[in-house]
Amino acid sequence: MRHPVLYLFILVALGLLVAASLGGGPWGAGSTLQHWTGELFRGICHQNPLRSYSVNGVQMAVNTRCFGVFSGLLAGWLMIPVMIRIKPGKSVIVGILLFAVLLQIIDFSGNLFELWSNTNHSRFLAGTLPGIAAVLFISELFIQPDPKLHEQ
Repeated sequence: MRHPVLYLFILVALGLLVAASLGGGPWGAGSTLQHWTGELFRGICHQNPLRSYSVNGVQMAVNTRCFGVFSGLLAGWLMIPVMIRIKPGKSVIVGILLFAVLLQIIDFSGNLFELWSNTNHSRFLAGTLPGIAAVLFISELFIQPDPKLHEQ
C-alpha cells in the first residue's frame, strides 16, 4: 500500500468523526444539542430530532443522512486495502458514484413530491452510498506503483 501512514491517520480521524456524530448519548449527556458533540456539528447539519437516530435515548449530533455519509466514508476507507488489490476500472467506480448521487436525488424528489415518505433508514442508506463511493473514487491513490513501468 502506498502512503500507509496517511491511510492510518485518516482511518483514525474518520473513526473519531463517526464516534463524535453519535452525540451525547455514549458520553452520558442528557441532551446532545448542548453537548460538545452537538456544537461540533451545528454548522454542517440541521440536527432535526425527527430525522435523527438516538443513542441511549439521546438524539445523535447529526441527522441520519449525515450519519450515513460519515459511516459510508469510514466503511469505504476500510475497503481501500481490498480495492487496491481488486483494481476496479475507473468507469465502475464512477458508475457507483453516479448511482449514489442519483439515489439521493430520487429519495429527495420522491419525498418532496409526496410519492413516498422517506424514513430515517432510507436517509441513512442514501447517505452511506455516496460516502462509500467518494472514498472508492480516490482509492487508486493508495495503489503502489508498478516498478516495471518505471524501468522502461
